Amino acid sequence: MTAAATLLYHRRIRLPRPAIGVFNGRDVVVLLVFITLLPLLYLAVPSLVLTGFLCLTFGSALSIGYQPVLGSRTSWLIIAGLLGADTAIATTSLHSEGGWQAYWAVNSLIVVLAAAAIANLDIQGGMRLRHVTWFAVGLAVYDPIFSMVIPITDKLAARFVAHPLDASIGYRLNGLSVNLGIGDLLVFSLFALAATREHGRRGAAAALTAIASFAALTPVLLPAFLHFGGTDGGFVIPAQAFFGPAAALTYLWLTRTTVTPQAEPNAGQARQLPRPRGQAAPVLSGENIDPEAGRGRTPASTGSRRALGGTRP
Repeated sequence: MTAAATLLYHRRIRLPRPAIGVFNGRDVVVLLVFITLLPLLYLAVPSLVLTGFLCLTFGSALSIGYQPVLGSRTSWLIIAGLLGADTAIATTSLHSEGGWQAYWAVNSLIVVLAAAAIANLDIQGGMRLRHVTWFAVGLAVYDPIFSMVIPITDKLAARFVAHPLDASIGYRLNGLSVNLGIGDLLVFSLFALAATREHGRRGAAAALTAIASFAALTPVLLPAFLHFGGTDGGFVIPAQAFFGPAAALTYLWLTRTTVTPQAEPNAGQARQLPRPRGQAAPVLSGENIDPEAGRGRTPASTGSRRALGGTRP
């Protein structure tokens, strides 16, 4: 859903390109370090500080993404309404099933809109499919380590339960909540958008197929075959551990099967025509034609005039 929203955004909105230079491998490393350290910040700060930080983060992302469409005043009114509604529902209405449904509906809308805007900002700013692939492969290593070996992701999920502006999308059914983090959504959106920009509809189809198979179906079906431990009876599935290899294979397939149009041999060069019988000089076409020919004079006639003194050199 988020990847589709990102592609729809890209078709209709162009953001001003940020002056950040050319995206390269160092930027991928910076992103991975940032994603590694940010959860530690979420766990360390008090709840009120975390809420303020999340309001600032989501407000900035939504403002950058939707001011070009709605204008500054309208966009900020809508952003303030969404953030205020999410915070109010989370603090007053989670004692009922209907309150949970409303919470996840508003929260998921905010997260999807923010992920679509951030993905378009990165891709329109110069991020390429190879960078996204490296990013996904790096997360494929990070995700299982910090989900199973060092349970940072599990603690982070427990911290965000019933918290205003949970950085994930989800739903609640029969007292159980299922959610997917904004980091995962951002990787999927970046991959789909970069593949579409560089490989067209073929790239979009390949990327969306990989996302649907290894990001949507796998996390749903996997618990039926494997047991995962977690906080308060819940469990964390490292979705990037499955999507990272799929993204790498999809990238290799797209790059190796893309046909680059080849220029015609000798394109743009002068072509010499066969010499007509009885004519002393060849007839030339293309860039070797004398510029005087456009004025009704040929090189031969010009030389004859100069020899007879009829034209000053």
